Amino acid sequence: MTKKTPEQRIAELDKKRAEIEAKLKAEKEAIVRAKRREQAKILNQKRKEDTRRKILIGALRLDQLNKVSDEEEKKREKHRLKKEMDRFLTRNEDRKLFGLAPILDRNVG
Repeated sequence: MTKKTPEQRIAELDKKRAEIEAKLKAEKEAIVRAKRREQAKILNQKRKEDTRRKILIGALRLDQLNKVSDEEEKKREKHRLKKEMDRFLTRNEDRKLFGLAPILDRNVG
């Protein structure tokens, strides 16, 4: 068996170090990807919860409106709600859902 020269041993060590560094880099990238997936799950869940809260608040408001027995009071409440929605809604697609006039593009002319 031939004895390796110091240069050969250095080359082998450099090769081994490069292999370990490549493996470590791949493992780090896998961890980063897994962390991003978990963060995306958290954000998605928060979005779902926020949407659910909004739906429930809207359902509550509509239920309250439907429970008003006096027709004149119901008419006033609907008018007040429509005025609130008119101030609140800025997207024309949303405004259309409530029968509100579109907001004209302020950048035109």
